[in-house]
Amino acid sequence: MSPQRKRQIFNALGIVLSGVFLYFCFRSMDAEALKKAFLLPRPWYLLGVLVLNFALMAVRTLLWSELLQPLAPIPFGTLFDVLHIGSMANNLLPLKAGEFFRSSFIAKKFKLSYTQVLTTVGLERYFPGFSLILLLLLVANFLQVPTWLKTGAYSLGAILVGVQVLLILLWKRKPDLAKWEKRHRAIYRIVEFFYHIGEASQPLRSFGSFSWLFFIGLVSWIVQIGMLLCIEAAFQVKVGVMPTAFVLVAINFATAIPSAPSNLGTFEFAAVLAYTWLGLDKATALGIGFYFHFLQAIPITLVGLFFYFRWGVRLKDLESEELETAKALQ
Repeated sequence: MSPQRKRQIFNALGIVLSGVFLYFCFRSMDAEALKKAFLLPRPWYLLGVLVLNFALMAVRTLLWSELLQPLAPIPFGTLFDVLHIGSMANNLLPLKAGEFFRSSFIAKKFKLSYTQVLTTVGLERYFPGFSLILLLLLVANFLQVPTWLKTGAYSLGAILVGVQVLLILLWKRKPDLAKWEKRHRAIYRIVEFFYHIGEASQPLRSFGSFSWLFFIGLVSWIVQIGMLLCIEAAFQVKVGVMPTAFVLVAINFATAIPSAPSNLGTFEFAAVLAYTWLGLDKATALGIGFYFHFLQAIPITLVGLFFYFRWGVRLKDLESEELETAKALQ
């Protein structure tokens, strides 16, 4: 099946799922409830969300920069711009196309291995994943956590542990590429692919580096909790820091489900589930979820479009992620 066909199928599936989730978000809501969901008593608090949103992008850029440092000293400003373009592509295209685009862009511009750069992009999600589980464990000491969220945490934890085991194996059993190319050319590219993953993940071998990267990932969640607190203040809602952290965790586990670009529908539905679990009414829960999603996606998409034109990126560059991944294994 061609990459384009796969994209079409996943995009169609995501749109259907998003439509279903949006239906349940708005089901049984009358005009008065909708008014309560979208009219803010104190809208000026949303300015804090915008500021913290770009602070979050700076934290993410710092994490990516630290991971790329062993490969090449890439300017922070360049990575900041490319991260915005990638996030913009994720919001507009299916299958996280932006992650593959930014890997390809940095690899070509700085003459690096595409696989190694792609590995750093994966690790940039890996550390927030670990810190998200830590955040959930902390929240569980204060609140009763629903079963579906525990299941998501167990699944994510198993995946992260599996990745760590794979990385340890790659570090311990480093292949001789020259030998593999000479004697086993049929699978050489696959061995080379995993070799580059092992090389790009070297910062994880140091406890100091691992701790620092883990801390940056944790800071990214703290910033997002601050964003949610600002939106709650705009609605004149006070649920507390730990309940707000619970909502953030719930949203991030729910958005792992395939959906339309920008996680439309799944994001809002998770917010409704989490806030109503805490005792908030559905209209306010939907409103908070909507503004949290909107104020993350729209500004980043607009800034990403600005950098898209500034860097002279072409649309076909954003749509060639499957081809780049296939080349890495050829």
